[in-house]
This record gives sequence, structure tokens and C-alpha cells, in this order.
Amino acid sequence: MREILDDIRMTESRAKALVEEAEKEAKSIVARANREAEELISSARKKSEEIFNDIVENAKKEAEREALSLKGEYEEKIKKLVERSKERIPQAADFIVKKVVTSYGDS
Repeated sequence: MREILDDIRMTESRAKALVEEAEKEAKSIVARANREAEELISSARKKSEEIFNDIVENAKKEAEREALSLKGEYEEKIKKLVERSKERIPQAADFIVKKVVTSYGDS
């Protein structure tokens, strides 16, 4: 009878040791999973920041190209307006002279 009780105690002791070992292993697995999750989150965050920065940089470059294109178009329009204005200076001068002569020429 004593042997049976000793066997039961020994079995309970082994079972308790196995449960403690399993709990330690479970905690270790959970801790490792948490570390891996943190690393994945950090990596994903870094990658998303890189993608965001690339998108912003590309948008800036595209905006600069568009601005240069518009600048060129408006500079060309301004140049044409200035040339057209220069061509009309003699006509404007004649008009002013006629107005002045007509207004003051009869006095």
C-alpha cells in the first residue's frame, strides 16, 4: 500500500513539474510572439513611412515639373503680349497726338 501512495505522490510531483514547465514554456512562447509582433509592427511602420516619403517626393517632383511647364507657358504669353504692345506704341502715340492736336489745335 505504501508503494502505491509513493507512486501516486511521485506521479503528482511529476505532473506538477510538467505543468510548471508547460507554464514556463507558454510564457516564453507568448513573450517571443509579443517580441515578433513588435518587430513586425515596427517594420511595417518603417515601410509605410518610406512609402509615404516616396509618394510625397514624387508629388513634389511632379508639382515642380508642372510649375516649370506653366511658367514656360506664361512667360511665352507675356512675351507675346509685350511684343504686341510694342507694335501698338506707334498707333497709341498717333492717337494721343491726334487727341492733343484736335483738343488744343483749334485754340
